[in-house]
Formats: sequence, C-alpha cells, structure tokens
Amino acid sequence: MTAGIFGTVLVVLAVLVIVLVSVTGKNTPSNPGFGIKPAPAGVVSAISNVPASAFAAAGSTISQSGPYTVAITVLKKQPPLSLDGKPLIDYAGSNWCPYCAAARWPLAVALSRFGTFKNLHITASGHGTGEIYPNTPTLTFYKSSYTSPYISFLSTEQCSDLVSSSTSTAVEDCNGYLPLQTLSPLARKIYLKYDFPPYVPSADPGGIPFINFGDKVMEAGAFMDPSILDGLTHLQIAESLGNPIASPAQPILVSANFYTAIICHVTNNKPGSVCDMPVVKLAAKQLKL
Repeated sequence: MTAGIFGTVLVVLAVLVIVLVSVTGKNTPSNPGFGIKPAPAGVVSAISNVPASAFAAAGSTISQSGPYTVAITVLKKQPPLSLDGKPLIDYAGSNWCPYCAAARWPLAVALSRFGTFKNLHITASGHGTGEIYPNTPTLTFYKSSYTSPYISFLSTEQCSDLVSSSTSTAVEDCNGYLPLQTLSPLARKIYLKYDFPPYVPSADPGGIPFINFGDKVMEAGAFMDPSILDGLTHLQIAESLGNPIASPAQPILVSANFYTAIICHVTNNKPGSVCDMPVVKLAAKQLKL
C-alpha cells in the first residue's frame, strides 16, 4: 500500500523534488487551511511520555488501520548512513499529505523513545477540492529540532497545507499549496536514490511519506490509515495514548512499536530498555529485521 496506490504521483525535479500523492483543485484564499501552530504542552507531553506498559498493551498486531508493512523495504548491502557520527533517519513529506499526517504521530512517538523534540508544531492535511482525508490533524516537523544520543534526525516538510491563489511554478509543484522547505543536498541524494526504481515499483516512484533509516530500512508510502483521526482534535489524539487498547491509540502505538523496532535495528539495539522489550522484538521479527 504505497502513496502511489492512493492517488496520482507527480514528480517535479526542475526546482526541487516534490512528490504529490493526489491531485487537488484550487480553493479560494478565504479559507487557506489550518496553518502551523506551536504544539500545545499537553500534546508534547503525551507523545513524549508514553509508558512502557502502554506500548506493551498495544502490542504488535497488524490491523486494517496499520501499520502497512508493505511500505517497508529492508535494504541489503548498503553502507551505513550517518550524520554527526550517529545513524541518520531521513524523513521527507509535506504538511498537506494525509498519509504523512497519519505517519507523523507514531513516528514522533517512536523517536521520543530515543531522544527529545523541541518546538514541535501542529498542522492539518490539505483541504483542496477533491482532496482525500482532508483536514487530518497532525504534527509537523517544520521548525522543530531533535536531539538523541543514539540517532540523528533530518526532516523536510516540502509543502504547507495552506492553499495559495498563486500560479507560480513552486505553488503548482506543491499541488496548489504554499511551499515550505527544499530538500538539503544530503536529503535530495537519499531521496533520489531510494524513492525511485529499483527500490520502489516503476509505477509508484517518489511516494511520500518517505523515510530512510540509516540505509538499512526505508518506507515509501502510507504506514497508517488517516481516517482513524477524522473528527478528532490534536489534544484528543494525544490524550488517547493513555488508552492503548482503543482507537486511535492502539494503531498509533502499534505503528510506533514497528518504527521502534526499525530504529533499534540501526542503533544495534540501543538503548536496551527500549529495544529489549518483547513487543519490540516481536515487531522486528515480523519485519524480518
């Protein structure tokens, strides 16, 4: 289940690499979108302090809501990818993308088991005409920073969720939304190598979200169902993590357990307090890591 399955993918390389997973029309600027706002303290606290018991209770059972492990590819015989002396996790997405919106919740929860975010913000997926899963509440890595003794994290949010009245090339490349960030030279090199054939099907190049985990594992496409977040606020989603056997917490935490297993794969199972958990080891076994 890749991003290409859910919509038409347009790959534009002339200005920057921006990959689109659906085709939207233009909305009037009178309702441009959610925008980017600082994450409430309750949201940050909830995703940063999920207890080990909640991860264990959620388990590693794959459901219709996710994780969609078909989006995961285990890379073979690639040299380790690192930044600042630590394994690098490289993420590329866009704020308007609903599948990025869904994936950011478990990814942020998983990364918080290995380090600390600062200046996390919230946003929502796009609502342009014909957009699939519009207004999905989510986090954004734009303007945030992340520190960890185990890994480095490089994130690029290429486009916002704000509809633009402009017809500039950059806006068109962002599917009618305002641009945010361009891929750094390193991120662009990783993206162009792994998010295109032969690592992804020729019919589905350039899917987002795209995540490279230290050149050992990659994700290209949807990992969790955005519909489970429909109608909820950011705080409601975050607070739901306290009930790990109910939706939306369970699919978020199960997906986070799978992301955790992948990160443990690139850190050589450090820290042991996280990577030695039975639920994490079971997720790693299911991924054949």
